[in-house]
Amino acid sequence: MPTAFDVRALASTVRIELDDTLTADEQESIRSNWADLLIEQSDAPAFTIRGSVAGKAAEAKSAGTRSITLRSAAELAQRITSEVTLAAITELSGDALMLHAAAIALDDGRVIGFVGPSGRGKTTASQALGRVHGYVTDETLAIRPDRSVVPYRKPLSIGRSPDVKRSEPASSLGLRDTSAADLRLAALVLLDRRPDIERPFVESLTLTEALPELVPQTSYLAALSRPLRLLAELVNATGGVRRVVYSEADTLPDLIDDILTTVQPEASQLSDVAATYRRDCDCFAELLPGAPLFTTPLDQVRSGSYQRTNQSDALMVDGRLVILLRHDVFVLDGLGPIVWLAADGLIEEEVRDVVTRQLPEPPEGVDPSAAIAAALSQLVGAKLLLLRR
Repeated sequence: MPTAFDVRALASTVRIELDDTLTADEQESIRSNWADLLIEQSDAPAFTIRGSVAGKAAEAKSAGTRSITLRSAAELAQRITSEVTLAAITELSGDALMLHAAAIALDDGRVIGFVGPSGRGKTTASQALGRVHGYVTDETLAIRPDRSVVPYRKPLSIGRSPDVKRSEPASSLGLRDTSAADLRLAALVLLDRRPDIERPFVESLTLTEALPELVPQTSYLAALSRPLRLLAELVNATGGVRRVVYSEADTLPDLIDDILTTVQPEASQLSDVAATYRRDCDCFAELLPGAPLFTTPLDQVRSGSYQRTNQSDALMVDGRLVILLRHDVFVLDGLGPIVWLAADGLIEEEVRDVVTRQLPEPPEGVDPSAAIAAALSQLVGAKLLLLRR
């Protein structure tokens, strides 16, 4: 007979319904995967996943429901794990920073997140670290703007390839529960697993080094208000981003003290970017928090002029301009920030005039016009500027 049960995934309730195309043992096996997150059935789950098994795979989606048919119960179990996670992060989008990361909690509630793409060792790290410290998640670390962490003790996917992975609840693997009532982010760590490392070590990264590595490992980043600033402030508040270079996951628990004590001596200086410069004076843009970016109306765009593309956020970090364009991060220094801010709505000759008035006397042998033209070309190539034809 069919089975239905509810699980708590991040801040959402997700219902899983299994029909009688699965045997009673298969239904119970999938249900047992979620033993650590089972809750009493809700009257109004945020999302429902209906699973079945048949010789031909199929799926359908309607408002708040996804129906999935796969060829085996093992395939279905893995897919359900993915769908529960997707539903949970979708519901939390815009309210929390969500990183592709494993995480553990110390007894006092401090959380350390280990960030990395698939294949970097997050699940293996979770097993090694979760037997010593509280297991928070092996895949999705959700951090609210106040640094509080939403735990997600999802089943771990064990195996070397997607075809042979199996789901196991954390408790069956001997991973500790989180004993602290309040969890707060204490450190973000980039995992760098290398087979030839004899002695693991921890190193500190600057914010401009870390952001291009962190941003691709996020979900729904652009749904947040001022996403770059939020991420940068979280990094500053936790002493900067660390990188752990290691070979074997069982060496990671011994690095926790090093991770917590490896901090940036000074927080990065952050300034919101606003292109409020006055083109009729010999002064460049004042960076005014909260002021809107200057953008030329489309009906005023001239042929041969440049226009900034729609960035999600822009932030000055230690004198460099960091731009979030969809899922990509660009770090501009030198002429880059000045040219990018000045170019909107201007042709090359006008850009050159505005920019050269902001620059000191160039060194002997340096052609400012050529340097500005090269910067414009690079910004167009990076799709940070459009050249209107």
